[in-house]
Amino acid sequence: MLHTRMMRFLTALAALFGMAALSAPAAATDTSFLFTGECSDCTGTGTGTLVLQDYTIGDLLNASNFVSFSYSSNLTNFTIDSVEGIVGSLSTLPGANFVSFFNGDYVFSSLAVGGLSAWCTGTAGSCASDFGTSSSWSLAAAGSVPEPASWVAMVLGCGLLGMTMRRPRNVHLLHA
Repeated sequence: MLHTRMMRFLTALAALFGMAALSAPAAATDTSFLFTGECSDCTGTGTGTLVLQDYTIGDLLNASNFVSFSYSSNLTNFTIDSVEGIVGSLSTLPGANFVSFFNGDYVFSSLAVGGLSAWCTGTAGSCASDFGTSSSWSLAAAGSVPEPASWVAMVLGCGLLGMTMRRPRNVHLLHA
């Protein structure tokens, strides 16, 4: 009898957590794009990571999508955490990307259309620190991390499964 009450309680608790997980708003999803550009003025390559939130690949960019951009070359390194302006669109197709953004400290611009893939970056509104004529964007591999409600549901499910496996079995023996 105690076992039955406990099972009902845990089932009700699992249902409540399940409903809470379904009613909770979805968390913002981040998408990272990797930039690589062959330098015309610096040695080697300039590399960057652009992080966007709630961005559908191929859509136009807006400031609410921007999370951060980190850039590095042998001449300069910087990170932008907010933008005053951003235009462009990113896709998984090579030669079909245009991104330009700026804030009060830095500017970055990359245009890849067909065979043309010019890019530049700089400080204080000048796009002259690093530049080149060959660049590419690629989608960074993303690992999926379950939301907390998923973890709760999984733990409760495992607990319920464990309880049902441990419950005593009623064995009736027939006496002759």
